[in-house]
Amino acid sequence: MHTSKVPILKVIVIIWIAFASLYVVYNEYNNFKVLVAQRAYNTGLRDAVNKLIQQAQTCNPIPVTSGEQRVDLISMSCLNASDKKAN
Repeated sequence: MHTSKVPILKVIVIIWIAFASLYVVYNEYNNFKVLVAQRAYNTGLRDAVNKLIQQAQTCNPIPVTSGEQRVDLISMSCLNASDKKAN
């Protein structure tokens, strides 16, 4: 009877190692997906801000919308320049 328990124990250990390995790989894959999504978000945000800055330097109003809200933005340096011209 002692010899029949050894193969069962080996099978259980092998299954446990396989399950643990798969869990670690799955967890690392999920962390990788989150990291890629976060980098893509940060890159998009940086690109949007850089484009907004470039457009603001033209001293033209920039229409910005979010859902149904809409505003026009203009650089403060453009407003200060027009105030100096008016004086």
